[in-house]
Amino acid sequence: MTDDRSDTARRRFLKALGAGTALGIGASTTVTAGGDGDKPASTTAAAAGDDADGPKTALDDPGLITAESDADFETTVARVEPALEERDLLLVATIDHAENAESADMDLPPTTLFLFGNPAVGTPLMRASRSVAIDLPQKLLVWEADGQVFVTYNDPQYLARRHDLAGVDDQLTGVADALADLASAVAGTGSSASED
Repeated sequence: MTDDRSDTARRRFLKALGAGTALGIGASTTVTAGGDGDKPASTTAAAAGDDADGPKTALDDPGLITAESDADFETTVARVEPALEERDLLLVATIDHAENAESADMDLPPTTLFLFGNPAVGTPLMRASRSVAIDLPQKLLVWEADGQVFVTYNDPQYLARRHDLAGVDDQLTGVADALADLASAVAGTGSSASED
């Protein structure tokens, strides 16, 4: 496949990922801006989002961890790339789901997904269970609901159960710590938060 055809196919694929897709996001933990980075300031099990006439955004999905940002959507999104660079993580793709929805003449509140990773960390996980590749590279979602901005990522322990990962406990602990640190920096909720 030529570079032009490959680039066109990639754009079509990324556009298809977001266009017309309803978003249901959840979290096992919601860390509010007042959290200390190690302990959540609050854990929310109530639903947030649209009323009974539209989709809901549940905050009780055991596979996701969500931190509430201390900033607006644009500021929170702007923190992602510097935070990834500071941690030597490679940004693979950025998908603006709201922009993609707009291209399909649909509305979606601000919703941007970042795919990133480190092959030295992800490869041992895939060697332990090849199916974990469906969840790699890692993802960080910045989204807005009812004027609040959130940062969501997959819980590594949930992925370990989902893919029956064994023998990689140290790697999973490292991934969990790195993701929590990254989300805290992007959300501005912990001592490692990036300056605006």
